[in-house]
Order: sequence, then structure tokens, then C-alpha cells
Amino acid sequence: MTTHPAPPRRNGRALKPNQHERIQRQAAIDTLLSRALRGVLSIPEAAVLAEYWRAEQKVEEKTRRRLADTTRALERHRAAADAEIQRLEARIEELLAQRDSHHATQEEPA
Repeated sequence: MTTHPAPPRRNGRALKPNQHERIQRQAAIDTLLSRALRGVLSIPEAAVLAEYWRAEQKVEEKTRRRLADTTRALERHRAAADAEIQRLEARIEELLAQRDSHHATQEEPA
């Protein structure tokens, strides 16, 4: 079974080990699926294909969970930021009202 080389990275940084493994696994899956479609996939190759597919499914599920966790954390942070903005806006209004009332009392004739 031949795997394709990993595509070059745009940012020039080296791939993380799990990224390199995924690229190799995805290339192998592509090759094995192609053989299966031509009807020439052997039983050992089918076992490898099933193993690689299950590994990809695990990675995808882990990624979905992490994205869901990140989304929930962002929602919490956004809510906290919104609450703080509202608190600060109320404080600004309070300070402006105090300033205006202070100026008004200074301008009144005695």
C-alpha cells in the first residue's frame, strides 16, 4: 500500500505527530477505498481500512467534543463580558448624572 507524501505546510512549521499520522491514515484510507471500489480489496486490507476508519471516527468525535466545550466556554465569557459592559455603562450613567447635578448646583445663583 502506497501513501502519498504530506502536503507542504503554508506556515512552514513542522506537523505535529498526530497530524502526520492522520495525513498518512487518510491517504491510506483513500487508497484502500479506491481498491475496494475496483473490487480488489483483500481481507487484510479491509481490516486495515476498518481500523483506520474507526481511528478517524474517534478523532472526529474528540474534535466535536472539544469544539462543543470551546463554544460553551465562549458563551460563558461572552455573557460575563456583556454583564460587565452593562455594569460599566450603568456606572458611567451614574457618574454623568452626578457630574450634571454638581454642575447644576454650582450654576444656581445664591
